[in-house]
Amino acid sequence: MSALAGIPSIRASCLVVRPSSAVRSLAGASVCHRCWAAALAVLPILLGCGSGDTPSGRWRGAIDTLPSGQIRVANTADGMWTDSDAWRLVEDLRLGTQQEDAPDLFGNVAALAVDAEGRIWVLDDRALEIRIFDRDGRYVRTVGQEGGGPGEFRSPQAIHRAPDGRMWVPDPRNNRLSVLDTTGAYVEGTYMPGGFGTSRWPGGFDRAGYYYLPIRTFDGAGGLALVRFTTAHAVVDTLQVPTDPKEREVFELRHGAMRAELDVPFAGHFEWRLAPSGNLWGMLTDDYRLYEFSSEGDTVRTVTRAFTPLPVTDAEMEAKRSELEPFIQAGGKVDWSKIPRTKPATARFFIDDEGDLWIVPEATPGEEGRMLDVFAPDGRFLGTVRLPFVPAMAPLPLIRNSTLYCVTKDALGVPYVVRAKIVKP
Repeated sequence: MSALAGIPSIRASCLVVRPSSAVRSLAGASVCHRCWAAALAVLPILLGCGSGDTPSGRWRGAIDTLPSGQIRVANTADGMWTDSDAWRLVEDLRLGTQQEDAPDLFGNVAALAVDAEGRIWVLDDRALEIRIFDRDGRYVRTVGQEGGGPGEFRSPQAIHRAPDGRMWVPDPRNNRLSVLDTTGAYVEGTYMPGGFGTSRWPGGFDRAGYYYLPIRTFDGAGGLALVRFTTAHAVVDTLQVPTDPKEREVFELRHGAMRAELDVPFAGHFEWRLAPSGNLWGMLTDDYRLYEFSSEGDTVRTVTRAFTPLPVTDAEMEAKRSELEPFIQAGGKVDWSKIPRTKPATARFFIDDEGDLWIVPEATPGEEGRMLDVFAPDGRFLGTVRLPFVPAMAPLPLIRNSTLYCVTKDALGVPYVVRAKIVKP
């Protein structure tokens, strides 16, 4: 098993990203710096031109380029699409069953991937195996099993398609990044630091072919950093990731030396994603604000969208009171005055292979998760797509070649893998 030798050391403190600050590279290795100054000089002109899939001439927002070169994009509540050119999702395949011993009986789908032939790779982390289905939904084969040997898994987190078509599977408990060929056969394993897992694994490949591997910083705050390296496993650098710019209120439970925290219901949060460009996007859900950070550490762009806060209904508040009751009975302290009476603007987001941002806005009861706001890579709000199903956000949906792949569940909680074409008039 080869090793990622030379992983640079990481500072003990996490960088907190402020609206005008940036993430920073922490590596001593050289980094290919981009000529942002020249690009920013012409970008305001290009923003008004539109792209092949984006209608032009109807955007009513505002773009401001600061002296620092940072771009601020302010969107109105209305998108660019009209009824005639709005994107639509049309489901054309669904994998899943309640039939015992069927290959599409899934325990828990932890990740999805699509190869060059359109085959769907489904990682089931309960069975600790990957099942492959062809583009018509027919079962092809199963890859892997529980264990510590080559081609075996203990805590597989994701499936990432490399530029050469191979699949990379990070497995922290085995301290291994497994590489599989296009048939699913084990090729090699690379050492990776272990110690944690997540339902939304933040690493992956960028368009340039670099791979980003999340590692713990062990700074006492549960921080992460991204190690960037080539497909030949040569480390390029280590990047600090952005963190929440706000100090969040929490409810506490103390019992002797034990201390537990509970997030305040209906409060906002901050999250980030890796974009195909190699940049990072962060989203502050409280007030519909996004930040784009370059891999060199600059705050390249901020994006906002006007919105009307949705009130927390009496029924929603009563449901939260019931959820908090066991916490209170255990001795937890709840200050009801700290619970907001309006919801955050957004919930989650993900990025497709073209760099478009897909945002899950907060919605009225019964409509949760059924709509997605779509933004172009330059930050312009295109419009809202209504979904024929409710996609799960763990794992995050995957969009490749104008096709969405995601997990949805029925009323009994049975998971299904859904494929839907994105129709762009």
